Amino acid sequence: MSSGNQKDYFESLTGLRYIAALFVFIHHFTPKWLPISLYDFLQEFHIGVTIFFVLSGFLICYRYSDSASLKKNWLKNYFVNRVARIYPMYFLITIIPIAVYKEGATILFLNLTFLRGFFQGFIFTGVWQGWSLTVEECFYILAPLIFLFRKKLNIWLMCTGIILFGAAITAFFNDIDWHGFMGEYKFFWSFTFFGRCAEFLLECNLHCG
Repeated sequence: MSSGNQKDYFESLTGLRYIAALFVFIHHFTPKWLPISLYDFLQEFHIGVTIFFVLSGFLICYRYSDSASLKKNWLKNYFVNRVARIYPMYFLITIIPIAVYKEGATILFLNLTFLRGFFQGFIFTGVWQGWSLTVEECFYILAPLIFLFRKKLNIWLMCTGIILFGAAITAFFNDIDWHGFMGEYKFFWSFTFFGRCAEFLLECNLHCG
């Protein structure tokens, strides 16, 4: 067991996760027969996704930042914990709708590898609400490096670098028709880790700074 799992469990965050999940549910299932002003207000409850991202940033930083290492054993424990926590359930709820609706091998591959989150043309395939997991997985992969370099580089400087890197990729692919791969700035800001990295790094900055 990694040292991360031995840290305190925050019971209060369970209630916050419930609120965030409720917000996301309301956003997706707001009745269209509501008055337009109320409907528009409830559509803004997509902010629940931001709450989840901020919580992920806090918890991963709190549990792993002090012990972060590029040593084989640490990295193995860290990534095994991340995969075991998310992937088994994600795998099950992903293959069922794709099989039922016969979306094909390409869609299955992109969903199971989380790559669909980089393509506008594929992001809402499978269980389409799962697009946010691509954003989370990008943070999980980069987190060990962020923790190791935080003392040499300001976290906000790293955040700026991540945004500029993503913006450069978006600019390059903007006129290339490849299933919408990083091809639009609205997509970049709304659906990729590059555009939303500050939501994770906010709590990292507060805890690690």
